Amino acid sequence: MYEIWKEVSWLSTWIGKKMAKPFAPMIKLGLSTQGAFGKAFYERYGEEALPTIAQVMGEYAAKTAKMAKSRLKGKGMKAVGELLKMYQIFDMFETMEIIELSDDVIHMKSSPCPFGLEGTTRELCEAVDKKMWEVVVSTLVGKKAEVKVLKCLAAGDEYCEVICSTKK
Repeated sequence: MYEIWKEVSWLSTWIGKKMAKPFAPMIKLGLSTQGAFGKAFYERYGEEALPTIAQVMGEYAAKTAKMAKSRLKGKGMKAVGELLKMYQIFDMFETMEIIELSDDVIHMKSSPCPFGLEGTTRELCEAVDKKMWEVVVSTLVGKKAEVKVLKCLAAGDEYCEVICSTKK
């Protein structure tokens, strides 16, 4: 029975990738455009633009998370981690590795930046990506989430590394 399940699971993933493939460039374009707006706004107005960038990304993230919530299978961070794995069918990252996945923590690393923030600043990364993760995870799990950016491409690191945890 397990062998049949593995075949069905593989086939389901293959079909999902085939169906998602035409949408992947559109999704990537949307994210990179958001990043481009954030970069332009930051370049023009400096640090005083960061709260506005974070606010806009938070509003976007809340709407996105509400749509994604219907795809969540289960509850808690483990369900969010499984959802992230499912979104890999869109080829958002060349590499994405979930280092730790528990009831309270998702620790992951990835590259490239879907927002195209490589070579900018950690502050811009935190206004865009950190804010997005805080709101998405909080919305999906129904608890306040805390996000720590350990490494980021925007600051010149070779990959992004993020820990999302629910506050206790």
